[in-house]
Amino acid sequence: MSNGTESLRTGLVAIIVGLGMAVIPAAALAGGGIVVTSTIQAAIDAAHPGDTIVVPPGTYHECPVVDKDNITIHGSTSAKIDATGCDNGLTVGTGQITIDTDTGLPVCPPITIHGFTISGLTIKNAEENGIFIMGATNFHVTLGKYIANHEYGIFPRCSTNGLIDLNLVDAAQVADDAGIYVGVDDQVVVEKNFVTGGPIGIEIENTINTVVRNNVATGNTSGILVVVLPGLPRASTDNVLIEQNVITRNNYPNPVPPTDPDDVALIPTGTGILNVGGDRVVIRNNVVTGNNSVGIALVDDPFAPFDPRIDPLVNLNKVQGNVVLQNGKSPDPDRALTPGADLVYLSLSTDNCFANNFFKIDFPAGVASALACP
Repeated sequence: MSNGTESLRTGLVAIIVGLGMAVIPAAALAGGGIVVTSTIQAAIDAAHPGDTIVVPPGTYHECPVVDKDNITIHGSTSAKIDATGCDNGLTVGTGQITIDTDTGLPVCPPITIHGFTISGLTIKNAEENGIFIMGATNFHVTLGKYIANHEYGIFPRCSTNGLIDLNLVDAAQVADDAGIYVGVDDQVVVEKNFVTGGPIGIEIENTINTVVRNNVATGNTSGILVVVLPGLPRASTDNVLIEQNVITRNNYPNPVPPTDPDDVALIPTGTGILNVGGDRVVIRNNVVTGNNSVGIALVDDPFAPFDPRIDPLVNLNKVQGNVVLQNGKSPDPDRALTPGADLVYLSLSTDNCFANNFFKIDFPAGVASALACP
């Protein structure tokens, strides 16, 4: 990791740790504060909607579940959930995706959790996800550290109206997917996080009305992935804003072999921002540098043949005002989309556009001018 990247990481970690150490205001405890004295789960079980659970520093070998509304869990990052042996470090909501017997299509569970906040804490070593949120609305994941979880660090699913901010997510080169994974959700904001050490920094999958803003993604295989995958309750990704992120040196070798059937296997090492099949995605005012295969790419969806509901084309996307330089200097030989380039366009659609980007190489050559925004 270069000195510049280390400085970015050190600065954000200092902010996160400093804010995470703040003492919760006494007013927030009035009429409903519970301090953990044995296990976090015992405190959750004793809590009522509106209560705040304060977790003192220490290591908690458990995998608690929240199944009630409007619970806040607060602690410094010195309060650690070691989820070794657990699927999830913390689970919010107990619903599941089911199959509709009439249509045969997958269906999200109803929203059952109304209001949830976790502020601070470190969650590490889960077999799958650091925190898994299913069927929740008005959720907030902030000021935490999510370390060495084996699939996803932060994972909301079938949820709405969420904010994920000011977290450090380090997959520590043990994960096989995304640091922050927003899947089949609506109206989620992902901002001011630092994400490193995994195949995907931030993934937006089959999700609508979502913002990815002011994050740093470095040291991943790919910085930000927007994608539409088959066999999910929603068959599109639509209306996503990706702005003011720093996406730099995401050159961690893809740990999934290129012959593996997992979709992650297709992602080239050294990818900045990749949109596979997403519509109405605005990518603007980002700094995308030093990614060995590609800076920003719009690509038609190769997964569409597996789900007839999916439109294979990327449509109505805008790539504007980005600094996209020093990318594509050493493309992944096993997964190269194209010769290395700053901007890549692999689509049969003609309704996407580029404007006011600072770049050196586009592929096909001249495509950014040919598809200039009106």
